[in-house]
Amino acid sequence: MRAEVNSSGAAASISHSYGVAWYTTILMAVLYWLSILDRFIISLLVDPIKQDLGISDVQFGMLHGLAFAVTFSIFGLLAGILADRYSRRVIIWCSVTVWSLSTALCGAAHSFWQLMLARVGVGAGEAGLNPAATSMITDLFPKERLTSAMAVYSLGASVGSGCAYLFGGLLITSVAAAESVALPLIGEVKPWQMVFFIIGLPGVLIALLSFTVPEPVRTGEVRAVKAGEKLNILSGYGELIRFMKSKRAFFITHYLGFGLASIVFSGCGAWYPAHIGRTFGWDAAQIGLALGVMLVGAGIIGKLLCGFCVDWLYRRGYRDAQFRWYAGCLLVAMPAGALATSSNNPWVFFAGMTLFLMLLSPLAAVYISSLNLVTPNKLRGAGVAFYSTTVGLVALSLGPFLVAAISDYVFGGNAIGLGMASMMLLFCPVAAVLLFLGMKAMRASVLE
Repeated sequence: MRAEVNSSGAAASISHSYGVAWYTTILMAVLYWLSILDRFIISLLVDPIKQDLGISDVQFGMLHGLAFAVTFSIFGLLAGILADRYSRRVIIWCSVTVWSLSTALCGAAHSFWQLMLARVGVGAGEAGLNPAATSMITDLFPKERLTSAMAVYSLGASVGSGCAYLFGGLLITSVAAAESVALPLIGEVKPWQMVFFIIGLPGVLIALLSFTVPEPVRTGEVRAVKAGEKLNILSGYGELIRFMKSKRAFFITHYLGFGLASIVFSGCGAWYPAHIGRTFGWDAAQIGLALGVMLVGAGIIGKLLCGFCVDWLYRRGYRDAQFRWYAGCLLVAMPAGALATSSNNPWVFFAGMTLFLMLLSPLAAVYISSLNLVTPNKLRGAGVAFYSTTVGLVALSLGPFLVAAISDYVFGGNAIGLGMASMMLLFCPVAAVLLFLGMKAMRASVLE
């Protein structure tokens, strides 16, 4: 499973055609879409799972959040080191296969602990995709095209979350008509279990598509893997930390700036359905349709626009293009989002939030591309994994909590919209200032 590397350390030319590069990127986006769908489908099955397994809200919270997030973080660190040393195609195939089988095994669960173990498998499998996929994409594109490629890859998240709302409910409704379904070799399963089988099993075959793309030659400074060399995670991340210290101004502003943006983006995203239902009195079907259309539409337009504009700036010599563009987007998105979430008019909400999401949904595209432009090839997988494990985990944990805390303790409760608006008004300008302050450091780091 040893990776093909350019051991000379010199920057290699892009070794594949743009057709191959874009095919690889689109395939990675499809796999990303599948991972998001498998990750969040459980959120649409709360009531039937609780009823059949006899579990509490706290236990369901552990299944949805804790079991996945902790495992995703731990295995993400391992996957980052593996992506820097071995075949990224094989890592991606293993990852997709593991999370797809684990999703299907959720359908075979008959107790809380069985479902917990299956969710652990989903987290472990999905942890391997981002470090390996983003490393491959970075080796396939020149620097001036990288953000567009990352934007297309990250479309998988927008389309995946949108499809979870749009089609997840339709799928659940379709299978819910029957009280149980008889499957060969497995026996009788409930409708919610059938959903996991339908979503999970096709991924085992889709995973094989990872072998239809080439393993790109690693460009820039790479690590030659010696025969018999043992994998040492601590030394790998020790080297990453030392590199980060050598460019501390870039990494401090990157982590804090994009981290605060992530807290806003993740925190608000967790409360959209509840806010719409409580404020506008919409039912689940209306919420799913409206949110799905908004997430998919705003995500596609915003990410493609971001990729085009950032690469246009980069080609014209702005080596801080990712910081420069996203800082501006934060300042424009802040009033639009705050107005939308504090309004009692659904048209104002969806218009404002569509603009907000168009501007801020390319978050992953800009933070990964800027990270990989600075980080040497031998540390890119570890770099993306380390960011996801630290900043990503904090944002996912802290964001939703802060929205609820502001709602309860500042506005007296039942004010989720004002909680989201406050988060935007507090964090977006600070994040923008941090990114503006980091522009000089990014220019210097990219040029070195």
